[in-house]
Amino acid sequence: MTIAEDINNIISESEKLKQEAYRLQKLAETYPDIKKYVGRWNKIVYCTKTVNNKVNKFDRRYNCGCCGDSPLEIWPYIETEFGKVYSDPSKFLVGEKHWLAGALPKKGWKKELLWNNIPELIIEEIQYSFDEDKKERIKIAEDSNEEVDREELGE
Repeated sequence: MTIAEDINNIISESEKLKQEAYRLQKLAETYPDIKKYVGRWNKIVYCTKTVNNKVNKFDRRYNCGCCGDSPLEIWPYIETEFGKVYSDPSKFLVGEKHWLAGALPKKGWKKELLWNNIPELIIEEIQYSFDEDKKERIKIAEDSNEEVDREELGE
């Protein structure tokens, strides 16, 4: 790499940093109580309680890629002209990975979201996902002709 290429790379990175600073400044002006949260695997989000009752989307991921019973995380957010703004708390552990397929709900997960003013729409979408996961587990068990305890499937 030449010095000219290094200079161009530095200028390009500098512009990206300026744009990110502008974006964060606008978020801070719009949401004075916004804060940064860093989750597992260096997931960085900006969150505020101000949006809790307005969130209409969520990121869904397992906390660990190798564990068979990894916690299922839900990260509710709204999309703004300056990027995603997450609820506060920014993540909720709503279930855990099932060894066969999908996830099993954690006891009391709905109450936790409601207590934090997360809209019913988000709760319904998560519940729908749990219901679909359960159907998939039952189908897999029936197709495999194996004896599987129905309770273990999430029934």
